[in-house]
Parts: sequence; C-alpha cells; structure tokens
Amino acid sequence: MLFKGKRYKLPGLLSVLLVASLGCYGLIMYVQSTSGTKMYQFLYWDIFLAWVPVLISLGMIALSRLGNIRVRRLLLLIAGVVWLFFLPNALYLLTELLHAFRFYEVNPDSRFWLDIQFWLILFTPFSAAGIGLFLTSICIFTIHRMLQEVCSSWLAWVIVFIFLWLSSVGVYIGRFARWNSWDVALQPMVIVMNVWKWVVHAGARVHLLSFSWLVFGIAVIFYLLIYISLSEEKHA
Repeated sequence: MLFKGKRYKLPGLLSVLLVASLGCYGLIMYVQSTSGTKMYQFLYWDIFLAWVPVLISLGMIALSRLGNIRVRRLLLLIAGVVWLFFLPNALYLLTELLHAFRFYEVNPDSRFWLDIQFWLILFTPFSAAGIGLFLTSICIFTIHRMLQEVCSSWLAWVIVFIFLWLSSVGVYIGRFARWNSWDVALQPMVIVMNVWKWVVHAGARVHLLSFSWLVFGIAVIFYLLIYISLSEEKHA
C-alpha cells in the first residue's frame, strides 16, 4: 500500500511540509510586522493553492480503492483533470523568488548583506519556492505510483514527464498571462487564444519555451531526487 509499512515515507514528509508551510506563514507575518507593510500578502493564498493538488492526489488514492469499477474510473478521470489544472499552482511558487528583488533595493556600494531585513525578504520567497518544489514532487509521486499499477513502467515515466512539462507551461501562463486554474473553466477560449499567440509568434514562442524548459528541468531534477528518496530500494 502507498502509505503503509516502511516502503514509503510520504506521511512524514507531508507532516514536515505542513509545518514548513505554517512556518512560512509565520515568517510572512514577521516580515510584515517589522516592515510595517503588507509585503508578501499574496503568499498566503499562493501557498494554500499549492496544497490543493496534493489534497486532490490523496483523494485520488482513496478513490482508487472503490469497488465499483465504472464509478471508480469516472471519478478518477474527473479528479485527474482537476488535479492537472491545479498542479501548476504548486510549481508556481518557484517563481515567487522574483519578489525578493522587488521588495529590497540593493545598494551595491553598501554592505547590504549585513541588514537582517535583506535576509528576511530573501528567505521568505525562497522558503515558499522550496515548499512548492516539494509539493509538486509529492503530487507527481502519488500519481506516478498509481500509474505504475495500471501501465508499464516506461509509459508511467513518459506520462510523468508530460505532466511536469504541462505544469511548467501552466506556470508560464500563470506568471506572465496572470491566469488562474479556475479560468480554464470560466474563460477557456481566452486562454487558448493567448497560448496560440505565443505559439505562432516567434519571439513569444522562444520566451515561452525558454522559460518552460528551465522550470521543467528544475522540476524533473527535484522530482528524481524525491522519487529516489521515497522509493523502496530493490535490495532493501
């Protein structure tokens, strides 16, 4: 079973990430109190959204145990589509790193690294980015294990890489076009037109691909580390 015995360490990792998320909330509140601003207010919502695909993937594990095959497949299909649209929210936290450069004006002629406020402003989005990478990997891992039970190992890996690529593109859409996951249902054609413009225009296409491949590469490397650490060793 996915969460029983010594085979996987997901429950412990999820507990640590929950504590880390709450700690990040505390760090945001501290930065806001020391600066007298609403700095990083948006991270409260973004971190919450990053947990949504994790909760959906855990729900899919429960659905996979239903006895009625038709109902199980239908519910898993619906949950899988919703999961895929919310998956970029976790990886999106990686791009919050840019805000460290928005909220602190570095004077190259000063020893700015001695200012503790600089480190607080830097570590806050860095913490969120780390949480996002972990949550993305956990989402993919749970689905990966389910896929390995119904298809060949190589096909499961192909699907996993496709999911990570689509998630990377989703991060681009969220960061640069400012669309949300629920906009897929509310304004699907507008999103399709935006993506089409990026595809047909050379400059926009290069920007999309360059950014997406960069995020994809980071996500793949991090996922492989998590996969190796969570999977049972063959000869253990």
